[in-house]
Amino acid sequence: IGARPVGDPYILVGQILTVTYFLYFLMNPLMMSYWEKIIK
Repeated sequence: IGARPVGDPYILVGQILTVTYFLYFLMNPLMMSYWEKIIK
């Protein structure tokens, strides 16, 4: 299973999911501070 090459669509899907995963943790504090400004 691990020695087989990865198919073409799975590489793009993995890269997109990786970017969105790390962007969530980078953008979450900024969005929470922005949300607090909207609430007040």
